[in-house]
Amino acid sequence: MLNPRYATLLYLPRILLTPLLSTGFLIFFPCSRFFGRGHRKKILKFASFDSIDDAVASFNHMLHMVPPPPIVEMNKVLGAIVKMKHYHTAVSLCTRLEFKGTLKPSLVTMSMLINCYSHLGQMGFAFSLVGRILKRGFELDRLTLTTLMKGLCLKGRTGEALELHDDLVVKGFRFDEVCYGTLINGLCKTGKIRAAIELLRKMERIGVGVNLVMYNTVIDGLCKDGLVDDACSLCSEMVVRGISLDIFTYNSLIHGFCGVGLFQRAVKLLNEMEHGKIQPDVYTFNILIDALCKLGMVTEAQNVFALMIKRGRKPDVVSYNALINGYCLSNKVTKAEEVFSKIVERGLLPNVISYSTLINGYCKIKRVDDALMLLTEMHKENLVPDTVTYNCLLDGLSKSGRDLYERDLVEAMRASGQPPDLITYNILLDDYLKHQYLDKATALFQHIIDIGISPNIRTYNILIDGLCRSGRLKSAQKIFQLLPTKGCHPNIRTYNIMINGLCKEGLIDEAEALLLKMVHNNCPPNVVTFDTILRAILEK
Repeated sequence: MLNPRYATLLYLPRILLTPLLSTGFLIFFPCSRFFGRGHRKKILKFASFDSIDDAVASFNHMLHMVPPPPIVEMNKVLGAIVKMKHYHTAVSLCTRLEFKGTLKPSLVTMSMLINCYSHLGQMGFAFSLVGRILKRGFELDRLTLTTLMKGLCLKGRTGEALELHDDLVVKGFRFDEVCYGTLINGLCKTGKIRAAIELLRKMERIGVGVNLVMYNTVIDGLCKDGLVDDACSLCSEMVVRGISLDIFTYNSLIHGFCGVGLFQRAVKLLNEMEHGKIQPDVYTFNILIDALCKLGMVTEAQNVFALMIKRGRKPDVVSYNALINGYCLSNKVTKAEEVFSKIVERGLLPNVISYSTLINGYCKIKRVDDALMLLTEMHKENLVPDTVTYNCLLDGLSKSGRDLYERDLVEAMRASGQPPDLITYNILLDDYLKHQYLDKATALFQHIIDIGISPNIRTYNILIDGLCRSGRLKSAQKIFQLLPTKGCHPNIRTYNIMINGLCKEGLIDEAEALLLKMVHNNCPPNVVTFDTILRAILEK
């Protein structure tokens, strides 16, 4: 017969039991009911402090009082610190409180600690606190358990959060909108939109109300995945249920339509907002400006920019960055410079994206010296260039034939804590092969693999092209044949490189066979493909 001291363990969800076993909490629990369905009897109001230093000073003062104040008062200060999101500080103060030994942490204290550990991603410590709560005979409430689920979701462990939820429901817990909103948000952030929709349907079946925030979260996820029709269907469902669309709903839909190139439908939504007396905000206009600029419609974007000002919305640095990018994409760098100057004139500060975008514009038209001057200006403004900034410069320098600076920039990247990424290595690999530095290129390619970065099809295209240009057709063919085993499938650029290499060696029959293989693999040849083969035939 099972010892009654251990009987309660049978009712613990597996996800809670595992951390308890690993942290030594599989001990003599009291034979009482550990899980309760009630709320906390009292929700403490957060104390008000001007700064974190004031809160810490107040806590330290209370800690040394004789006799010490009730734990309720200490919790108020800790709650204020947690509200300020100083989670490390709250954990440190709780440790000091326990070390002092004059006051025992209450359920509220430990629940706040669970919240801190969850936000810090230290879920092992969070679950170990559950063991302490149980050991002291407290009842776990749904708020604390929701906090645990939120912590798992913040770490991207939404599957475990759902498993915990399901186990607890089987044990008799009933959760509210806060819990389900947390799970839906976690699912959408990890790209599990269909699972989020299924959870919405489950809420309806069990009688938990679906609110505007939940709908907005799922709609935003659908729009980011380009599923705008599904998002619109969900909006229709909202209206039927008497839930009005708000500005966040419209912004998500507008962003979604712009993302799939349906700009006219996005404009229609903008008009619908105004007719519905929902005022578009700066973010709404920025979505439209950015979309137009990326489509090369900079004049239209400038008109939307003017409309935003007319409607009383002050453009922010994101608005200006979108215009700078639009002009740079159209090779109108002088116009981009004017917009960049206006940022400062309007009392705003250019950010890393502002500088990086203009640097990229300079590099595209081979004004590399101007780009390097902007990099220097960034350092003077205490702005740390990111990997994108350095990649733009590296590409510009490489295309200008100034390989000496490439090594300097890569070292500067590492020194500023910006690790080179695959784009960086692709630029360097391309530069080495253009200069016939085959040994360097081979060593760099091996380095990419050694540090755990998976080469993409662009990496292989650069390598195959370099080998073909260097007369190493057989080596290029070997790499080409191995592509499917590397998880990369040849694209039209890959086929054209190989056909060009074969034609240069006079292997017309093999080039024509590869042309047929392109068609068989659903990769239609283009003008370059046919031009390469025809030229080779005529020359032969």
